[in-house]
Amino acid sequence: MVRVFAAALLGSTALALTGGVSVAQVANEFIPAPPRSAETSKAKGPRNPLAGASVVDGGVTARRDPNARMLMEAKELVYDYDREVVTAVGPVDIYYDGRALQADRVVYDQKNNRVRAMGNAKLTERDGTVAYADSLDLTDDFADGVVRSLRIETVDRTRFAAAQGRREGGKLSVFDRGVYTACEPCRENPDKPPLWQIKAKRIIFREDEKMVYYEDATFELWGHPIAWLPFFSHPDPSVKRKSGFLAPSFGRSSDTGLTVETPYFWVIAPNMDATISPMFSSKQGVMMKGEFRHRLLDGAYTIRAAGIHQLDPGEFDYKLDSNDPNSLTIGPGDRRDRWAFQTFGKFDINHQWSWGWDVTLYSDKWVRGDYDLWGASRTSVSTVYLQGQGDRSWFDLRAYRFYGMTRYDRQDRLPFAAPVLDYNYVFENPVQGGELAFNINASSLYREESEYRRGRLGIGPRSDVALIGAAGTYSRISADAQWRRRFIDPVGQVWTPFAFVRGDLIYSNPDDDARLGPFLDGDQDVALRGMAGVGLEYRYPFVAASSFGTHTIEPIAQILLRPNETHVGDFANEDAQSLMFDDTTLFAWDKFSGYDRVEGGSRANVGVQYSLNFDSGAMFSVMAGQSYHLFGKNSFAEGDRDPSRTGLQSGLDTTRSDYVAGMTLVPTKDLVLGGHVRMDEKNFSLRAAELEGRATLGRVQGNLVYGRYDKQPKLGYDDIREGVLAGARVFVTKDVYVGGGARYNFDLKEFDKTQIGFGINNIEDCISLAFDYIREYDVDTSVRRLDSIDHKFLVRMDLRTLGGISASTSTASDPFDSETRTMGLASQ
Repeated sequence: MVRVFAAALLGSTALALTGGVSVAQVANEFIPAPPRSAETSKAKGPRNPLAGASVVDGGVTARRDPNARMLMEAKELVYDYDREVVTAVGPVDIYYDGRALQADRVVYDQKNNRVRAMGNAKLTERDGTVAYADSLDLTDDFADGVVRSLRIETVDRTRFAAAQGRREGGKLSVFDRGVYTACEPCRENPDKPPLWQIKAKRIIFREDEKMVYYEDATFELWGHPIAWLPFFSHPDPSVKRKSGFLAPSFGRSSDTGLTVETPYFWVIAPNMDATISPMFSSKQGVMMKGEFRHRLLDGAYTIRAAGIHQLDPGEFDYKLDSNDPNSLTIGPGDRRDRWAFQTFGKFDINHQWSWGWDVTLYSDKWVRGDYDLWGASRTSVSTVYLQGQGDRSWFDLRAYRFYGMTRYDRQDRLPFAAPVLDYNYVFENPVQGGELAFNINASSLYREESEYRRGRLGIGPRSDVALIGAAGTYSRISADAQWRRRFIDPVGQVWTPFAFVRGDLIYSNPDDDARLGPFLDGDQDVALRGMAGVGLEYRYPFVAASSFGTHTIEPIAQILLRPNETHVGDFANEDAQSLMFDDTTLFAWDKFSGYDRVEGGSRANVGVQYSLNFDSGAMFSVMAGQSYHLFGKNSFAEGDRDPSRTGLQSGLDTTRSDYVAGMTLVPTKDLVLGGHVRMDEKNFSLRAAELEGRATLGRVQGNLVYGRYDKQPKLGYDDIREGVLAGARVFVTKDVYVGGGARYNFDLKEFDKTQIGFGINNIEDCISLAFDYIREYDVDTSVRRLDSIDHKFLVRMDLRTLGGISASTSTASDPFDSETRTMGLASQ
């Protein structure tokens, strides 16, 4: 933008000619630059002021080529010997050293060392920047000059205009009655004001500082003034990183009061910077926040920190029952000093190996949400890792620390896990004509207190129904090998025999805890566990072509033969609790989600898959099937021996499993529908359903997710869990949209989260506006109650080249006022 005036407009125009003529018709004539010598400087003809001079181009000083040749096209060339004035009459085109100047008339006054271009002057810089002016009046060394009616268009599509501009001392450019914008002019009406612009009495560009300063500045939006500043500055838009203050953000909440955050960005080195962001709040004082970033040859890391000495800690606490002074208090309590720390990084050891970390520490679990640090989160996972990837292998070694951020989490019940190892290798050469893969998994964890899932025994007090994490130390190392080979017979049937073998070494040392009794033996123990099996999968695809597409029907059958699972209930189940039986796991060799349980007993899985691929590109597919326990012990029926009760009421714990089905429909690239269902094997009643859809229909974009899960009282789920999450965005115009979303909880009969937003997209890559309202409940799932409602209003405006400014407000309220609304009889 302004850089053009300082670095190009006033420092790059070549006008002087060598030799002299009285009147000449000149066109497409190459004129070499004269040698830098005493004879040349004393010659009567005009000298070339560009030869050997230096210019500033994009902030880098570059020396002009002394051997550069100048091409000038003009209708007439007139030389006045008495006054030593050369006049080119136009239209005049001058090309020199990568730059071009066009004007109706160009005059070089050698005696007074002035160059003047008059009438429709246009200067094109090396980088494509174009400056327009009614007239240019410069010294021949281009250190000083005046430009009238200036208009500049840069290659990064920023624009500048001024009634008059002048250059002083070669490093200072001043624009009187200047205007700056990064918006494109209206094509239908170029005189219409841009979407936003800054008008100032004076704009000063300091080349040495790479900064633009505004005096008496007015910010206009859609041609209407909305803000005035006596002084305003920002880096030259060509600068990608520059120390200085960033746009502030404003907010208000019931806990912190009015807030304003004023970040300062500090460029320490080309590969290092820091952002210091003090946040001033009317109720709690000043929170200091900072971020440090450092990029090295083999990677980069970031450090974030925040801290505050609170003025009124009690603002963040609230009671579950506002009428009961002895009611449980939720919040950080009387803690005055609160802080948060986060660091993450990744470094490459070589092209295959890397290591890194992502670590977060807090003074308390509430601080991140109370101050919206780095985006509020309900969970925090710290990890340090080493990763390696080969052509046919994968290695991942980690340590984890879990930190709960909700009011229901107790830190002593969350584990520390280290090490956690995963290794996979697929042999390159076939083994017995098939593919052989090898896997290793090892994990060790420790927690201080046991964690339980709770339920109700009829109507009455709640009780523990599952142990989902045992206090003490638990370690396991597992190794398995898998082999498979595929055959296709002459009639197109696909036969895939497979085999697998696995071994586990398990160590358990639970802490003394009388409450482990109903679920787990509290004695120290070491055990070896093994599993091996063979199986065969059969597929027979039938393909038929029609006038509109290709049909494929594929029956699938699978049989697995293996011994019974051993040591069920002897050890905790830490990583195999999330069992979800649907069409995606129907043909899995082991349907447990982790290593702590291993499926045993022989089983047959059958199903059929149908797909239709339309000639138009549309696609439809559906799969349905069922699983059968053949002989041996059914691992999923053994769930009552598992401390976590995994497998019970999963749809697999009976001889004949529930029916499962899945569907995908893609009519066009703008519409995708899919879903999974599980139905009872006796009466086809719905046990689980997940439906999802995404659509773009003209100016409307929408998505819908629905889930319904039946009661599982043996696992602690006494009621049907059902909800729907929907969102939509409607483009009123191609740039303006209105959107919203909601999550409805059928069990609570409430919208536990709603969001409404209005926004303006990045119009002409120039400006973005967003307005959001979020209404969210804090749901106490243990007593099925809505404890508080949080209302948030968010406003953000982003201006290209200048950055963004945001404002927010947040208030929390009790949805029941003085009453407690409970949707179920329960106590804790």
